[in-house]
Amino acid sequence: MPRSRLRWKYTEDDMAEVILDVTDNGFSPPQAAQRRGVPRTTLIDGLNGRGAVKVQIHPHRRLPKSREDRLAAWILRQESLGYAPSHSQIRACVMGLLRQQGEHPDLGRNWVIKFINRRADLKTKMGRRQEAKRFDSFTPKAVHWYFDIRDGQYGWIKPENTVNVDEGGIMTGFGLDSLVVGSADPKRKAFLKGPKTRNWTSFIEAVTADGRALVPSIIFKGKELQKQRFLEEFKQIAGDLIHAHPAVRLISRDFAHIPMCK
Repeated sequence: MPRSRLRWKYTEDDMAEVILDVTDNGFSPPQAAQRRGVPRTTLIDGLNGRGAVKVQIHPHRRLPKSREDRLAAWILRQESLGYAPSHSQIRACVMGLLRQQGEHPDLGRNWVIKFINRRADLKTKMGRRQEAKRFDSFTPKAVHWYFDIRDGQYGWIKPENTVNVDEGGIMTGFGLDSLVVGSADPKRKAFLKGPKTRNWTSFIEAVTADGRALVPSIIFKGKELQKQRFLEEFKQIAGDLIHAHPAVRLISRDFAHIPMCK
């Protein structure tokens, strides 16, 4: 009868431990392989940066499937923290992994695009930079708290006095928003944490619950005044409100008919 082939049973954690035994704990490759129950040839391949064939769908790819899975998990985790990586950051990360494996760190110019295309859970999207404090304050607890108190605290307000306000704007200088990689979920936006130190021009538009649109407002920071901002068709605000907070000016102009705002 032909001799049955020996089948090894080991996990990816065993592989990581056996490599640490050789690199950090002073064991020789044969001793470490026997101690952890890992084939010696597999250990040698791992020390040389080559992954086991059984964990690779395509052995000729630069990263084994297990590392591609970890890279995808890292990308999604970074997105959830507000630091979704760009294509260049992913490329730099992969090149660092290749150096760690002892391989040449060169990557094809389309490697990142092909990696994203073969991952159903990843997608390239536009990252929108948000103030870090604002990003951290938007939590499920805060949203649920608002809807819990809405009817009790604000249910008495008439629809014509209930206003939905939306803010947009442009920033002077070069933009910080960029293409990043994150979740393939189309409903999930890629917001990026970061400081907003440049001059920001805000546009505020509002509509009431009964469908009445209010006059939009434009707010300048005012550190660097430009003559073209003050066009004749722009209505001037009363002098005593020029230096007031923008919210105060908006309330005084659009909500003066409400007794509480006078």
